[in-house]
Amino acid sequence: MTKSKVKLLVGIGFLILLIDILLMKYWVSSIKPDPTMSVGVESHRIEIFGVNILIGIIAFFIKKRLSILFFVNTVVCYWIFSFFWNSYLENNPYSQTQYDFKIENRNLRLDISENPNTYGIYELNPNPTDSLKILEMGMNEKIGDSILLKVWNSGEFYDMYFYNNKLIGLPESPNPIELNKKE
Repeated sequence: MTKSKVKLLVGIGFLILLIDILLMKYWVSSIKPDPTMSVGVESHRIEIFGVNILIGIIAFFIKKRLSILFFVNTVVCYWIFSFFWNSYLENNPYSQTQYDFKIENRNLRLDISENPNTYGIYELNPNPTDSLKILEMGMNEKIGDSILLKVWNSGEFYDMYFYNNKLIGLPESPNPIELNKKE
């Protein structure tokens, strides 16, 4: 193999590496992984492995030396994807804030989570065998200085809002409910 062919092969390999980095960064940012998706990362890694092997096999029949780059790229993409996945999780950590409130002598708790953006409203029962009863669960979205709590219940959608330590729109209470942040 001549020196010019080696330079061309290295140049193509470098170009493939740059494209990999850009595609993996975009792909991970569009997936927006959360800490509970540890199983999901393996399925994406298998996709990466499969696509690179498939391209490598096609390149083998077109130009054998070029196929080596894609077989090596299989391992490199695996590492790049893992790096961006872990980096996203480190920069977007899981956090949860809890608020206590009462309605008609019932003790309730609102949990608002980030990454993933979910919420839950639970009834705190004094019975030690079943201490939490789920009343509502759904997704949340930050809108300005309030949080929209998206509810889906029995085929119907409705919205509740968390604003200034108050829960607005709870079906069981038409008035805003004062919440106490749990430390």
